[in-house]
Amino acid sequence: MKEPIIIKELGLIYGRDAIFLEKIEFNGTRSVKLTGEFNGSLCENVNSENDKLIPYEISFKGILEFKIIELDFYNHSDYTSSFEKVIDSKRITEFKNSYDGDIKVKKSHEHYIFHTYDDIIELVADQFELKLKI
Repeated sequence: MKEPIIIKELGLIYGRDAIFLEKIEFNGTRSVKLTGEFNGSLCENVNSENDKLIPYEISFKGILEFKIIELDFYNHSDYTSSFEKVIDSKRITEFKNSYDGDIKVKKSHEHYIFHTYDDIIELVADQFELKLKI
């Protein structure tokens, strides 16, 4: 089961064209920063008659897994939002049950799915921080 991640300033983000990804930066071995733009017309709380683009920077830290797949090869088409969290993630359960899993997996770890225009990014991380450049 998945649940949408609602960003206060944006509301629900939904649609193939809702998130554009411009750059991926790996910072050390356990963090990543994604930069790009949200399409304001596909964000619930943005009053936009045009396709207002809202620059963003999102950082994930404490990463245990990072996967990226081209949109056309992603077979999970049922999504609740363009940015969502997997509830009762099987992946996190597998990590907890593996060697040293009880030490490395924190209660704060979550399984996130970030649907961009071209790619789907899935990751297990213990925190994220989103900065909008409005």
